[in-house]
Amino acid sequence: MTNDRATGTVDHLVESIVALNPGADREWLITFDAYDLNRYLQHLESALEPRAESTPWERLGDTPAIVSRTAA
Repeated sequence: MTNDRATGTVDHLVESIVALNPGADREWLITFDAYDLNRYLQHLESALEPRAESTPWERLGDTPAIVSRTAA
């Protein structure tokens, strides 16, 4: 694994994600860059908070709201 951006090392981000989501596959996670891992970690952390109008998850505008995949 490598260092990436000031958001933290990929190692650190992967460990933080796995601590919150033990079912996450480390080998799959390391295929993402630090930016994407940091965004996913923020999403997991926001899911820990009680849902209320004051704590909504705000989707960044760089991804579509609905995504679909076709099985290979």
